[in-house]
Amino acid sequence: MSEAGEVSGGEQLKATRKRGRPRQFDVDHVVAIAKDLFLARGYDRVTLADLTQAMGINPPSFYAAFGNKALLFTRIADSYAAEWREEVRSSFEEEPSLFDALETILLLSAQRFAWRENDAGHWGGCMVLEAANNCSDAGIVGHLRKARLSIAAALYRGISREAPERVVDVTDHIMMLLAGLSAIGRDGTSAERLTSVAKQAARALSLELAES
Repeated sequence: MSEAGEVSGGEQLKATRKRGRPRQFDVDHVVAIAKDLFLARGYDRVTLADLTQAMGINPPSFYAAFGNKALLFTRIADSYAAEWREEVRSSFEEEPSLFDALETILLLSAQRFAWRENDAGHWGGCMVLEAANNCSDAGIVGHLRKARLSIAAALYRGISREAPERVVDVTDHIMMLLAGLSAIGRDGTSAERLTSVAKQAARALSLELAES
């Protein structure tokens, strides 16, 4: 028991917390702003100054909340990839056939990759497939490669349930189509046109699956 006038360690910690300035920004909101910047410009072309200016925070607050630019980017990329993986898994679980699931995946991806505009600028394509283009950070390149492999793994698991004998080549085929949709989206293709391309790819895929 402490002597009169002596402050215990726990009380000191409480006092320190009370004196500390509370975070004055919505983390989810500023992360969404950063995501738009990375989607619009890729990883290398977004600077710390770009991020803090768009977020409306100063560098010390940025470092305290996110560590550094690379950690923030991987946080955003991981969330993007997790959302996309769930989209892939749900398609296999909810659609009545393998073709229906793959068609849904292509159509949803077309919407995801289509050219659009927001406060950060114009952008299109996939963060996981496109953001590492010409990236100088080997760690980011490796991280995005793992994210791409996780998408391929989700496709592999879904395809293997209905077409185990063709799982490798169909998975590779879908990944090729997704990369193509992303590249077309990056070059400025609207959601309407990209959806049309995805439908054409799905029709060709249906013929290939029918032959197996």
